[in-house]
Amino acid sequence: VSAAPTGRLIERFTLVERATHWLNAACFVLLALTGIVMLFGKYVVLPLSGYTLFSLLATVSKTTHNFVGPLFAATTIALFLTYVKDNLPRAYDLTWLSRAGGMFSRGAHVPSGKYNAGEKLVFWGGAVLLAVIVTVTGFVLNFPNFGQTRALMQDAWMIHVIAALLFIAVIMGHAYMGTIGMQGALESMKTGYVDESWAKEHHEYWYDDVKAGRIPAQRSGQGAARAAGSAAQAQG
Repeated sequence: VSAAPTGRLIERFTLVERATHWLNAACFVLLALTGIVMLFGKYVVLPLSGYTLFSLLATVSKTTHNFVGPLFAATTIALFLTYVKDNLPRAYDLTWLSRAGGMFSRGAHVPSGKYNAGEKLVFWGGAVLLAVIVTVTGFVLNFPNFGQTRALMQDAWMIHVIAALLFIAVIMGHAYMGTIGMQGALESMKTGYVDESWAKEHHEYWYDDVKAGRIPAQRSGQGAARAAGSAAQAQG
């Protein structure tokens, strides 16, 4: 962020939004790790661990994968319902995409709404499309007692693996941008708050809506109290 912090906070994520995000993320990480063990463990882990330890690891991975899968499906539905409103495409997203968000222009920040076009692509391409694919194929594999043929399950496995690996790659990029790739992004998902300078620089259209009163700056009582305390501290 090029501008100095103002000390005035805007509530970017409510407790419900953050809880939904982190629960879905926890399910994803468990599924990704256990899935990778099942897919590559025989060739990578087994030579290093031996049969006994790998057998235990593979069994735990398979059981965890099977039981966390339905929870991931449920949290994905909750994530969609929670975030879809602010991820609808807007005309200014095309400008953001044409300039790659200013990524290759030093000091050039392209205005965006609450979520920029890159974040919307992750939402629709990853959290929606790929999530639906891995969920549907995962259920086909997880519940083989509904008349699925062997051929159908083999096809479902292949689609599941390809979509899952793509999904992991997308989320790795998302995780990078949400941590070391952008200053203040991780803090906003941890605490729910961002400074006005951050909001104006990275999501100017959203910031303008907040300042104009079209979007509440604080959407929870605790958020309003915290923002008031921060403003008083900044003035002091």
